[in-house]
Amino acid sequence: MAVSKLVLAATSRKSCKVLLGLRVLAFSAKLSAAIVMGLNKKTKTFVVGNVGNTPVKATFTAKFQHTPAFV
Repeated sequence: MAVSKLVLAATSRKSCKVLLGLRVLAFSAKLSAAIVMGLNKKTKTFVVGNVGNTPVKATFTAKFQHTPAFV
């Protein structure tokens, strides 16, 4: 009986360390994803027309705040 409790205690310590490691890994992944989403900014330049041989360009910027799901 005492041996089984000792084995259970040893495996629970190991599983606690594994679970703690997985939680830290998940938290760091979530934090890095939030930072990337918050700082993400995409700029694209399009040619919208030509005046003679000179192209007329328009620059559009997409930010995290422009996502319709978060408006």
